[in-house]
Amino acid sequence: MQPSAVIIANPYAGGGRAHKIAVHSAITLNSLGIATTSHHPQSLPELHRVLAEVSEQQPPVILACGGDGTVHEVSQVTVPRNITLGIIPAGTGNDIARSLGLPTTTDDAYIGELARLITSNHAQLIDASLITRNETEMWSLGVISAGFDSAVNERANRMTFGRGTVRYVVALLAELIPFTLSEFTVVIDGVHHSDSALLIAIGNGGNYGGGMRICPNADMTDGYLDVTWVQRAPRRTVLRLFPKIYSGRHVEHELVHTYRAKEVSITSNESVIYADGERIGAPPVHIEVKPAIAKILWKVTP
Repeated sequence: MQPSAVIIANPYAGGGRAHKIAVHSAITLNSLGIATTSHHPQSLPELHRVLAEVSEQQPPVILACGGDGTVHEVSQVTVPRNITLGIIPAGTGNDIARSLGLPTTTDDAYIGELARLITSNHAQLIDASLITRNETEMWSLGVISAGFDSAVNERANRMTFGRGTVRYVVALLAELIPFTLSEFTVVIDGVHHSDSALLIAIGNGGNYGGGMRICPNADMTDGYLDVTWVQRAPRRTVLRLFPKIYSGRHVEHELVHTYRAKEVSITSNESVIYADGERIGAPPVHIEVKPAIAKILWKVTP
């Protein structure tokens, strides 16, 4: 039987580049013996409808063509239905791909690698975060955040210029002026922490914001979540600390605390939760790592 895959593309990802990348990827995969079916939903409701229909057919592989938001949405059906997820990076951040060590841009060599993985039926298992909010469950492969980072995401999503890291940095600088600290009660593996925080990040993967290593030691296969808690800090300290996030050295600062956990609960009346760059909503939320639950086209075992 000919190997096959379904491509789900966000035509607006990457400033509109994802549509062209998805079309070229489908042509290349077909030339390499992979039968492909492509979908280019024009809205979020249409994306949800397409994903529901596709997942009912239980395809062997769904390829998410877009950025972290596209991967996030596709993972909502691939993880619970045990469908293999492949990533065709075509967004502005591509931080989930980055955390996995995958390319953050798509070329023919990478598509050829995906074809080999599909043909050999090769998938590996990685961890995923199960988020429960108001009795609704959703999955996250990357970083879940609250506090200043969520406020920056809110602003960045309203912006109409810039892409990826540039948009995030501009939003961050603009948000520094009006931002006020939030109060949190966070339970980390049963231990209560109540305090104000600049930001709290819970990482299955380590990257967000287009390459910022907010949870630099996160490992998507170790069965743990990495928690980064940044305490109250003056604006000048934030500005000095911010560049260090790209190397992960921010965790060396005395105002930054890190934890490893199986479960994390967040309560706050003043913040919004984001996961994989997507708005989840206001707390409370409960987050639990589910080890080796997500099937993904990843590295070829020698």
